[in-house]
Amino acid sequence: MRLMLTYILLLLFSYRTSAQSEEIAALRRQLAQVRDSITYVDLLNQLGLYYHLSSTDSCFWYATKARETATRLKYKRGKAGALRNLGIVSSQKLNLPQAIAYEQEALQLYREAGDSANVCHMLNNLSIDFEESGNIAMEHYYLDQAMTLGSQLSNDSMFSLVLSNYILEYNADSTRQDSVEWAHGRLHAIADRYPYSREWFYARMFDAVVLLKNGNGKAGESLINKVADTARQKGFVHLAIAAYYRILDDFIPGGFKADSVIYLEKIFRLSQKAGFYDEMINTLPALYRHYSAAKDAGKTAIYGKAIAELAKHQLSLWKDRQQINYTGYFLKERELKALQLDNQVQQQAIDQDNLQKANRRLLLLLLGSLLLLVAIILIVYYRSYLSSRQYERRLAAMNFSISEKNRLLRANDDFKNKLISVVAHDFRKPLDDIIRMAVMLQTHSLDREEMMRTIDQVQAASGKTLDIFESILRWIKSQLSGFIYAPAPCNIRNMVQEALLSVQTDAAGKNVTIKTDIPGTIQVAAEREMLQFVHRSLLNSAVQFSMPGKQLSVGALEEDEAVKVWVKAESTISTTLLLPLFVYRGRDYKPGDAELTLIICKDFMDKMSGHISAIPDGEGLKFEYVLPSFH
Repeated sequence: MRLMLTYILLLLFSYRTSAQSEEIAALRRQLAQVRDSITYVDLLNQLGLYYHLSSTDSCFWYATKARETATRLKYKRGKAGALRNLGIVSSQKLNLPQAIAYEQEALQLYREAGDSANVCHMLNNLSIDFEESGNIAMEHYYLDQAMTLGSQLSNDSMFSLVLSNYILEYNADSTRQDSVEWAHGRLHAIADRYPYSREWFYARMFDAVVLLKNGNGKAGESLINKVADTARQKGFVHLAIAAYYRILDDFIPGGFKADSVIYLEKIFRLSQKAGFYDEMINTLPALYRHYSAAKDAGKTAIYGKAIAELAKHQLSLWKDRQQINYTGYFLKERELKALQLDNQVQQQAIDQDNLQKANRRLLLLLLGSLLLLVAIILIVYYRSYLSSRQYERRLAAMNFSISEKNRLLRANDDFKNKLISVVAHDFRKPLDDIIRMAVMLQTHSLDREEMMRTIDQVQAASGKTLDIFESILRWIKSQLSGFIYAPAPCNIRNMVQEALLSVQTDAAGKNVTIKTDIPGTIQVAAEREMLQFVHRSLLNSAVQFSMPGKQLSVGALEEDEAVKVWVKAESTISTTLLLPLFVYRGRDYKPGDAELTLIICKDFMDKMSGHISAIPDGEGLKFEYVLPSFH
């Protein structure tokens, strides 16, 4: 029958009938353990879908439970799944208007959720229900939409449902044979990838119908029986039943001579084995009438007994429903008795309240005395609390003062260590140069040109010593607590040009050329002497680190209210040596002259709210500092 076949097609995924109970048991165990509400709704809908062929009542119960929960959670996809199952139940109960209403609402929710696969599913279901209700125009409308959308889906299984429905609908339409053949071929292309799947079996059922159309009914009947046998062996009882229905619905109406009783008996035995009571009801009357008319007392008795057992089963189901109704009535009665008992308790409470009115004044007096005592205790406790809070504040202030003093002591100790290191290292080399040149003047006979050159060198070394001394004095002042930093506008290009004079001799000695690219309009907010010391120190360090014969470049740019100045040199110094250049590492560490001046540069930059660093740049290194722009 068409209704049975189409509702088998409603399942989203193929499953084995023999394994259905195991799947349901697993889902029910999972349902008892799940804590997430969304997952709970999805499991309810999945269970309802599994139950729709074997227990319509169970499918209805799970669907209503899922709908209530999904509505409370505002979970659109879960509510749509529940409405889909309610539509299946209503359709199986032949309440087609209600089924269509449920499925149209589910279709809208799936569209809002963007679930194309289930939109296609609902379109397919609506086409089936409209066909059953006799509205052929709406059936074709929804079926065409399902075909259009299904062809765009990546879910082959869903599209195969639509293709199967399309073939069932237009198989007998002579004007649609080309499209039916196309759908048949497309179904085969999907089914061949999934041997022994639902699509695989239906493709072969349709192959049998094609053989019938081509005049080879015997081969078609043989193929139907082979498909049914394979389905039974694989555990797909519902597919075996669907195969036998092809003989009853397509072969015999098409003029093929086959014994319908044989196939009705096969359907009955399979339905009896699988517990498909609806199919047993459909086949038993015809079998009983046939054997009764044929005077076959044995078979008539067998099917009469089956009819009696089926009626007994249906009566048992009816009694179960009556018991459920009775239980509901019993619960209502218990609720009424509980309300009566509650009323009696309230009446007793009123009587006791009337008896206690005489004692309330004494109780109020006692409570007043107790409250007064509690108030006194609270006042004493509050005063103690205030005293403890004051003590805690004084203790916190003392701890803060001690921490500040410790911090200042550590800072002064660091400053002392830096000062000792600077004095020990920065003055040694210039004084050694002066002493060496003085000894040279005493011990060597020099001509006037050499003597003048030596005197120039002594003068340059003395000038460097004075510069270092001035820088150290400036650094010492910056470290004292009374120092006030007063920034002023400083033109970077002018200051760099002035600082270049101090490194020309060393640069010429290493054959290093210096290139500058600094716009004349760039000014920073800084203390001039501090900044000029930084310029001289960076240029001296860059010349020292630069490889002979290479170029040294100086540049600056202004961006985001800040000025960035850099000095690039081509050098072989490693990255690990660059990182600690501006960091003081304690009295026991013996840094070089360049490192000590760079440490002072770091202190100056901190005072001027700037930042200085040394970073690798390609095959060389780059000294860079950033200061606020002066506007």
